[in-house]
Amino acid sequence: MKVVLTTLNAKYIHSSLALAYLSTYCQDERWQLQTREYTINDHHLNILTSLFELKADVLCFSCYIWNIDMIQRLAADIKKVQPNIYIILGGPEVSYDAADAIINNPAVDLIIRGEGEQTLLEVLEALYNYSSLESVSGVTFKSADKIIDTVARMPIPNLDSIPSPYERPEELHNYNERIIYYETSRGCPHNCSYCISSTMHSLRYFSLERVKKDLAFLIGQGVRQIKFVDRTFNANEDRAREIMQYVLSIPGETRFHFEIGAATLTPDMITFLTQVPADKFDFEIGIQSTCEKTLESINRKVNIQKLMHNIRRLKQETKIHLHVDLIAGLPYETYEVFKTSFNEVYALKADVIQLGFLKMLKGTLIREQENLYDYKYQDKAPYQVLTNKFISFSEMVWLLRIEELLERYYNQGDYNLSLSYLTSTVYQGNAFKFWEDFTRYWQESNLFNYSHRRETVYTILNNFVRATNPQIFPVFQEMLKYDYLNSGRPAILPEGIHSHNPADARKRLYDFIKDKQFIQKYLPEFMELNPGEIRRRIYLEWLQISILNYNFINEPYPTFFVYNSGQKRPTKIFQLN
Repeated sequence: MKVVLTTLNAKYIHSSLALAYLSTYCQDERWQLQTREYTINDHHLNILTSLFELKADVLCFSCYIWNIDMIQRLAADIKKVQPNIYIILGGPEVSYDAADAIINNPAVDLIIRGEGEQTLLEVLEALYNYSSLESVSGVTFKSADKIIDTVARMPIPNLDSIPSPYERPEELHNYNERIIYYETSRGCPHNCSYCISSTMHSLRYFSLERVKKDLAFLIGQGVRQIKFVDRTFNANEDRAREIMQYVLSIPGETRFHFEIGAATLTPDMITFLTQVPADKFDFEIGIQSTCEKTLESINRKVNIQKLMHNIRRLKQETKIHLHVDLIAGLPYETYEVFKTSFNEVYALKADVIQLGFLKMLKGTLIREQENLYDYKYQDKAPYQVLTNKFISFSEMVWLLRIEELLERYYNQGDYNLSLSYLTSTVYQGNAFKFWEDFTRYWQESNLFNYSHRRETVYTILNNFVRATNPQIFPVFQEMLKYDYLNSGRPAILPEGIHSHNPADARKRLYDFIKDKQFIQKYLPEFMELNPGEIRRRIYLEWLQISILNYNFINEPYPTFFVYNSGQKRPTKIFQLN
């Protein structure tokens, strides 16, 4: 019997932790088991052909909101060309309405509900032995003209009984240049009404010994990034700190991403986090809203003042990359209330602000409350909210456009100086008003309907300020120019951004880099390089702001941006005056 486990990831750099667990748990000499990972960007016919050529007897799909539509099409088509193939679906997108999923997808033979390792193993054993599936817990399947729902599967009590997917080094070639997803626990201590994790009523941990062994192996293999999928990594702070200390003690270039609850961070934990080196930890922190009534309505019990205070401390005292989340479309959050949440979160100056939109996920309490709050949402995945009794569809559309620009400008980290100047000085801290105005400018200029090169995106912001705030345009343009040069080595400045460089700028640059005393003083690391090699690593621009305090100055000064190959941002910036 040949078994194929497959899924469609959202991006190529993603990897499927679910398939890794299932593959390891269900390996058996009685059948041949393979895994195949695709992406939602792959062509349907190419995936279909690939699966067909595997000639599986049993084909298992891992289903999520981002891939369910494609999987349903694939299941239907593979059944047409391989009528005897046995098709199994599993995952959160089919676990909560399994009977309907079976009825609506005639090609599907069985659905696994909930945690899948032991269930899939028992299903494969039943298929191999031609025995009844009714004794297998946690499945829904067709039998003659009826649908059978077996009793729910209890969660695996001892997570260490699940073999590690990382005990087979030969499998790691599948993850080259991909993000490795890793869990040290299952479940969540919270009960947020919009979250699928609220359906798991227990919090279980893998042993620290198991976790440390896996992480040491992955770091030793040179994995680029490990993303912990624990819903609240610091639910047990002592355990979280021990794991963090452990990964920091192992030499390597691996970066680590954690989802944390910032409100419960103790002063001792924050003191420890101040010691974490730059480019090592990423923290994702769900704020969702700063409206107390909204938080109460979604069962999110959090001290919002403590949460915000701790995030400010993390920003000011640590080198950790901070990613904060907001959700539009929550109960009681009108457009005006959302403005307040946005401005309060924006003021934290996190590295990334993820403006998400409420998804009415299957199995969640908020989906059951759709009539209470008059929710209207997409019929098909991802079930995104369109409107509710507090916010109109037109207001949600406006927030979607703001989100697009927030992602394009703020979250890239390439406009820090210019955006900070606009929102703090020009807009007096009302960041939402700036993003509203800028979104309106994009809309009225018909800019949303086209793709834009990197340089053009700078030009658009430059033109917006020139049109709306001409009195501050000279200083703003210098800041934007600085941001542009600080975001990557340029060929030329974007259109509309004026250069103060003198006519003989090229000659003066060569004079600088041929001067040994200049190199010794400002670029000692280049002492062994010839002038041509130095020239390729330097961009010289005369700027009319001081790089010490970013104040506007009377005359432009030569400013050197030093770039190393393989790095996006300059490694050094200095200015002569």
